[in-house]
Amino acid sequence: MTDAADQDRSVSVVIPVGRADEDLTLQLEALADQSFDRTWQLVLSLNTPGSEPRRNLEQAVERHFDRSGRPEVPVNLVDSSSMRSASHARNVGAEAADGELLLFCDGDDIADQDWMSALVKALGHSDAVGGHLDEELLAVSGQEDWRPPATPGALPNFLGFPYLVSANMGVVRSVFRAIGGFDTELTRGEDIAFSWDLIERGVELDYVPEAVMHYRHRRGLWPMMQQHYLYGRGMSEIMTRRGRPGGGGDRGFRALKPNSQAVDHKGVVYFARRGSIAAGRLVGLGAERLRQQKSSDGVS
Repeated sequence: MTDAADQDRSVSVVIPVGRADEDLTLQLEALADQSFDRTWQLVLSLNTPGSEPRRNLEQAVERHFDRSGRPEVPVNLVDSSSMRSASHARNVGAEAADGELLLFCDGDDIADQDWMSALVKALGHSDAVGGHLDEELLAVSGQEDWRPPATPGALPNFLGFPYLVSANMGVVRSVFRAIGGFDTELTRGEDIAFSWDLIERGVELDYVPEAVMHYRHRRGLWPMMQQHYLYGRGMSEIMTRRGRPGGGGDRGFRALKPNSQAVDHKGVVYFARRGSIAAGRLVGLGAERLRQQKSSDGVS
C-alpha cells in the first residue's frame, strides 16, 4: 500500500499508438488541457514501423505540447513496432517511462479535464486504480444499447473478480514491474490477466468514478462481433492457462463458464454479441487443448 502523505511522486501517462489520426489529435488536446498542476511526462509508444508514422506522430506532438503558454510536458516517443500488440506497446512505454506512477489510456478516447488529477490522488492510498468509462459523449447513434456498461458504477468483473481496464487505469510503477506488465501472449483480455495477477499478490483494485475517460466503441455490428469473438478467445486462454485468482487453470468445459452481466435490453444484437463471445471461447478452448497437447508431446 502506498503512503497517502506522498503526493509528489513523478507521473507518466503511457499511450499505445497505432497511427497519428484525428482521434489521437482529440486525445492529445484533452491531455494538454488537464487540470493536473504538476509536471508530468507523456510516453507515446508507437506500434507501427516506418519513418512516416513517426514523423506524423512527432508533428502531432509539436502541435499540442510545444506551444508557449502551456506547462512543460516532457514527451518521450518510443518504438514498440517489433511486435504488433497494444500490450507490447504498453509494456515498452512503461519501461521507458520515468514516472513512479503510471497512468494508462488509449489514443482514440478523450480524457476528462480532471482525469489525471483524480487518478493520481487515488494512487496516494492505493497501488492500482481504475477510472470511469463514459460511453455517452462518443456514443455511436443507434448503438447505445448494444453492450453492457463498461464500468457499471464499479470496476467491471469477470466471473466475480474485478479488473482494471487498460484504457483508464493507474498503477504504481514498482507494482507494475513486479507483475511483469501485460501478458503479450494473450489474444485479448490482457487487462483481466494483469488485474488478476495483482489480486493474487494481495493488491486491492480501487474504482475511481471521478477519473472519467470518454470511451469510444467500434462502429457497426460486424466489427463489434469480431472484437467480442477475440474477447472470447482471450477468456479461454486466461481460464486454461491461469484460471481465477486462488484457483489454477480451469480444464475442459469449466473454462466456458459464462460471465453474468446485467443488461436492460436483450434483442438481436445482444444475442449476436453473446454468440460471438461463446464462439470465441469454444475455438479458444480447442486451440488451448491443442497447444497443451503439443507441449506435452514435446512439439514446439
